Amino acid sequence: MALNLAFLNRSYPSLETFKVDQEKINAFSDAIGDNNDYVKEGFASPTYLISIQMGAMEVALFDPELGLDYSKVVHGEQSFEYKKPVKAGDELSFISTIEDIKSKVGNDFITIRSDVKDAAGNEVATLKATLIARGTDN
Repeated sequence: MALNLAFLNRSYPSLETFKVDQEKINAFSDAIGDNNDYVKEGFASPTYLISIQMGAMEVALFDPELGLDYSKVVHGEQSFEYKKPVKAGDELSFISTIEDIKSKVGNDFITIRSDVKDAAGNEVATLKATLIARGTDN
């Protein structure tokens, strides 16, 4: 089943804010083998926000009217553009926008841009994730 093109450019604010703490930074860094000094200084690994983005995107991805069969989804591509580093103590919010929807070779592709802001409303980062729903023309 093809994804609903009416969802293009639709934005979803995260349902909650996400508190970054040293314990979460350490756990993520341990999981990916990042033992750089900046982690000990309270700064998150450059890819840390993916651990939050997936939860923030759920509002969009699980909207039944979108038509995404999440059981067929694989992660296709990811990018990060930082305005400032993420550190322990930050409280972050996400606005996830469906930026692109297309079908190719029997698969659906959806790209979601997540704009990340801190508690003061300052821009922190822009993340883009492309997900692929495999075999959706069946």
